[in-house]
Order: sequence, then C-alpha cells, then structure tokens
Amino acid sequence: MLSKLFWKISAAMFIGLGILLTGCAKDDPSSEEVNAVIAERLDLTEEQAARVQPVTAQIWAERKSFRTLHIDLYDQILVQLKNESVDQEELQNMLYSSWNQMEPMIPKAVNAFSEYHAVLSEEKRNELSEKLENRRERITQGRRGFWRFSDEEPTAEEINGKIADRLDLTPEQETEMLPLTEKLLIEREEIQQVRLSIIDEVIVQLNNESADTTRLESNLRSGWDAIHQRIPLAAETIASVHAILTEEQRAEIVEKMERRKDRREKRRQRRWHHWY
Repeated sequence: MLSKLFWKISAAMFIGLGILLTGCAKDDPSSEEVNAVIAERLDLTEEQAARVQPVTAQIWAERKSFRTLHIDLYDQILVQLKNESVDQEELQNMLYSSWNQMEPMIPKAVNAFSEYHAVLSEEKRNELSEKLENRRERITQGRRGFWRFSDEEPTAEEINGKIADRLDLTPEQETEMLPLTEKLLIEREEIQQVRLSIIDEVIVQLNNESADTTRLESNLRSGWDAIHQRIPLAAETIASVHAILTEEQRAEIVEKMERRKDRREKRRQRRWHHWY
C-alpha cells in the first residue's frame, strides 16, 4: 500500500505511452523489435513507423530505467522493513532522489505522445481512447474490489480490520494502526483524483485532431508535484507502521513483498511471448 502510492501515479503519468508499449517485455528486445510490434498493432505505414522509431527508442530506454528505479525503491523499502528501526531521514532522502529522477522523463513522454498522435489514424486514436476509458472505470472500481461482496465503499475501519486480520495484529496494534489507515485512505483518494485527471487529459488529447503539448506537460507536472509533496508523509508513515509491527509481522510482510516481486518479474517475462 505504501510503495504503490508512488508507482500508481508514475504509471499514470505515462499511461498513454504505456498502452502502446504494453506487452513488450521480452528479455531486452531491441527498440527496433518494439517499434515493429507497435507499427503492426497500430497499422502504421513504413514511413510512419520510421518517423516514430527514434521516439520509441528513447521511451524504451526510459522504460528500462523506470523499471530499474522501481525495483531499487522496492528493494530499499524491503531493507527498511528488515531493519530493527527505520531511518526516516535516510528513507525520505531516498524517496526524493528516486522521484526526482522521474521529472526529466516528463518532456520526453510529452514529445513521444505528440509524435505518436501525429501518425495515428482517427480510428486508432478512438480505439486507444476507449481502452483508457475502460481502464479509468477499473480504477474507480478498485477500492470496491478490496471489499469483494459489496457495492459500497469500505470505511477506514473496515479496511483497517482487514489489514489487522491479514497481519494478525493484536487489538492494541489495530487501534494504533487506524489513524495511519485513515490518513492513507485520504491520501489515496487524492492521488486517485490526480491519476484520473491525467487519464482524462490523455483521453481528451486522443480525441482531438492534434496534441496540445503545453497542456499535457502541465498536467503531468501537476501529477509529479502531487507525489513530491507527499514524500515526507510517506516516509513518516512507513516509519510509524514499522514501529507498530513486531519483527515476526514485518518478516511476513517482507516475505509477501518478495513473492509479489517474483510474480511481477515472471509476468513481465511472459507478456512479450503471449503478445508477439
């Protein structure tokens, strides 16, 4: 829940390009291979494919850097959970350092989106827009998915109770955890609105005849800044949760996070073969 605060919004920042690059996850395929698949998927002519090849190469390189950044941050949070206490200042500085590396990617993403937009047919742009609208719907339904058998939004108390069950918290720990859960739930709602704003902007851009790069970049920078402002809160929350949990409970979380990391890597390796 804590590390996802960053990566959901960063994924949203590159959502338009992500749709184009989804599935290209073979072990180090070349940018030419990636561009060939994109060209086929988007019905590009040879001339159009050649036009976007430099952009594809740049974004593909950034995608690898982004994945490395994600893994490194994930590993650092695991290290903090394994330690007897959290160095909050060190963690905060690490989060700032990681997130600051995202900022230079914004103009590159905007330029790439503009180039792809210029070569896409109206039919293909409408198709991508529809996919984004479907993804947007899944995002808005996400929290209900946490509460499988109800159409109502779960309360902070209900979510905290479920966390307590999963982590086998004592009643005292559950009580200590509730203010943190309430705070994170509020932040989650605000971050989700930022994500939806970015997706809505990309949908609007896809439905227009040409891309408004100034407006798109402004929207992405607002999203980047929303996370940047919340970094101290994230570090503080991780330290607070660490202090509440026992060593055994933290070890259980570490084990689950490591399994999730392994599953994510295996899925990444399979996608290219299933698609290409």
